Amino acid sequence: MYAQLCKRLSEEAPNFDPPDGPCTYNRLLLSKCQDEFERRRRASEAWDGSEEAVLTPEQEEERTAAKRKMVGNLRFIGELGKLEIIHESILHRCIQQLGWADAAELTTQRTRSINKQMLLEKRRRRPMVDLAEDLECLCQIMRTCGKVLDKPKAKPLMDQYFERIYQLSSNMELLARIRFMLQDVLDLRAANWIPRKIAQVDGPRTIRQVREEAAHDLGVYIPPPSSHGPPRSSGPLSPLAGGSSFFPQNKHFNNQNFSRQQQNNQYNQQQNYTNIPTKDLPPRFKKILSHTNAGGTGGSDGEVSLRPAASSMMLKPKTPGVLPQSALGIQQSSDHQYRDHQYHHHSSLPLAPQPQPPNQKPNPPLMHKDPPILIKQASTDKSRANKKDRGPSREEWLRRVKNVFEELMKEQNLEVAVETYRSLKLPERHTAEAVQTVINFLLTQEAESNRELGSQLFDRFRIEGLINVDRLFDGVKQVLGRLDDLVTDIPRVKSHMAGILGHLVGSGNLSLADVAEPLEGGQHFPLFLLTLQTLHKLQGKSALIQTFNDSKVNLLNLLPESDRTKEKLADLLEDRDLSFLFPLLRIQSDLWRALIADPTPHLFYKYIKDTLDVEHHTAPGFISALMTVLVKYITQETTLSTGSDPTVIPEKLVTEQEQELLAKFKGVLQAFLHDHLPLQVTAVYALQVFTYTHNFPKGMLLRWFVNLYDLEIIEEDAFLTWKEDLSQDYPGKGKALFQVNQWLTWLQETEEDDEEEEDA
Repeated sequence: MYAQLCKRLSEEAPNFDPPDGPCTYNRLLLSKCQDEFERRRRASEAWDGSEEAVLTPEQEEERTAAKRKMVGNLRFIGELGKLEIIHESILHRCIQQLGWADAAELTTQRTRSINKQMLLEKRRRRPMVDLAEDLECLCQIMRTCGKVLDKPKAKPLMDQYFERIYQLSSNMELLARIRFMLQDVLDLRAANWIPRKIAQVDGPRTIRQVREEAAHDLGVYIPPPSSHGPPRSSGPLSPLAGGSSFFPQNKHFNNQNFSRQQQNNQYNQQQNYTNIPTKDLPPRFKKILSHTNAGGTGGSDGEVSLRPAASSMMLKPKTPGVLPQSALGIQQSSDHQYRDHQYHHHSSLPLAPQPQPPNQKPNPPLMHKDPPILIKQASTDKSRANKKDRGPSREEWLRRVKNVFEELMKEQNLEVAVETYRSLKLPERHTAEAVQTVINFLLTQEAESNRELGSQLFDRFRIEGLINVDRLFDGVKQVLGRLDDLVTDIPRVKSHMAGILGHLVGSGNLSLADVAEPLEGGQHFPLFLLTLQTLHKLQGKSALIQTFNDSKVNLLNLLPESDRTKEKLADLLEDRDLSFLFPLLRIQSDLWRALIADPTPHLFYKYIKDTLDVEHHTAPGFISALMTVLVKYITQETTLSTGSDPTVIPEKLVTEQEQELLAKFKGVLQAFLHDHLPLQVTAVYALQVFTYTHNFPKGMLLRWFVNLYDLEIIEEDAFLTWKEDLSQDYPGKGKALFQVNQWLTWLQETEEDDEEEEDA
């Protein structure tokens, strides 16, 4: 509720800041959240400062109150994140500062960054049991906004979080309560962030809801007791009554009076049924009440109890022993006759009080319950007739659609196939499965002409309005989801699927972005490249360039993680004759040849000016290629020369040569990077990828960061922006951060000190 109030205020509160910046309310709210989060850390350090001191009761109470406030603040921050008031990167930083991250773990990760400073040096010295409060806060924020953070873009980070949570959940040094909380978070993610029912707050229920639940679980609806029923007895029950009714201790009570009272009860009971609000009853009960109101008695022939047959075992383990007899269904006719006989035989006799054991209160009288409502049992013949009226089954529909394409393969006539499919009148709910069945059939066709003909038929279906494009895409995704299972039976299944996808994209039934969506992360590689080759064959170079640029597909995301580098992408495109899609990828090889031919900085700069269009000078692809080529050349001449050991820090003389050679090309880099912060960040990423592809030579990344900063090639803002960026387009960010984290912390503190001096 408070988070929703903040959302409302962020939208309606007046803004006193510049229009291009965040609104005033959001800025103040984020500042307050940050203060509270940092205060949590300082409070935790204060309580944990004296490890040997014993807290007084007052201090323990203050610590408990602070803990409750701390957990509540974390939940509030998570709720703000769910409403998009707080950015996801801030939530990631909160999670990463809760004390569970370990420096050794970051070295094994090749995913996105673990940003912020972590405070690991101090926390590494704390006993595991002292992290309980931080881990409790971690569980709270995960329960609150874990579903929002667990997206495909952040999957590497989330996997890293939960790997550590899994390790901690089995750490016996932690309290059992904390380990169970961590296990609950693991179970919550495993259940797709759907909480268990036992953890949901249902609140109190009305008596009507209880009766409806009993009707659902036990098969019998227990109506409410009549307000004008027989009077309650204050005396003990007569053994002659058999427990089915009760009598007052009155010697003047006779059978005639009771019969009259029963008639009144039945009349009042019928009136109560009539007054029941039908909107809250199941449809079958509404029908019963409608018959009763029309003059029926609710007990005509052909009606049975809602309770299953006596031979059914459904209710036996579920029926509670404390239910009234009216809820236990109708007994056999012999039982009714026996009770009626006992009643007529003893109803006119005066009832003597039954002896009670000493010091025992009399049993409370049983309340009379109305009999269960009866409904008509549907005949089996009618159900069979309804089943026949429902039409063909799902399997029959799929078989008929497949027959249309089988006939197309034989007759080679699209017009006949279109009319045959039109006459089927396939329900839309079966369209996606029908598409999956047909594509699986086309994949088995060895002749490329048959697969092309089947794809043309899909295009005709779309033109004629016989198929929904969304359902077509759903069917394609279902096929891609099981594509690996078809490799055994169809060895060239990816090539066949690429041909079908190419025709569907070329005809406008699907877009390249649609095809790329289920293939992200290197799924079914190289299916997307094969699809591009098919489009190149169908459309030609110019049309494919236009189609590819309009799709805005990132090819790097479609490569396996081990091949997700621009160098590898350039090689793959070159092998498949698709280099024209990324003209700047080829510039890297051209730059390398020019630099090797003449490594003079002036001539190298002149070559770039003469061969590359000016519009490409600010392209991220060109900056990445330029940085990669220069780093490769300088390191091959110095620290990574032939015979060097990358696992050992180079000698001081070699590193000085590396710095001098970089200084020679300082002018070339400054010419394209000066006053362009985004391009400087791109250059840093290029350096990161280069070190990643060379398995992070010892000390190289930190050495280059320092040299680039000292030579004023890369500004401090670019380094800090790179640190905070969560992009996963470039591999190796986690390990790179671990190697330079201490230097970046120093850089950030230095910048803050400079700002304070300027303000003073």
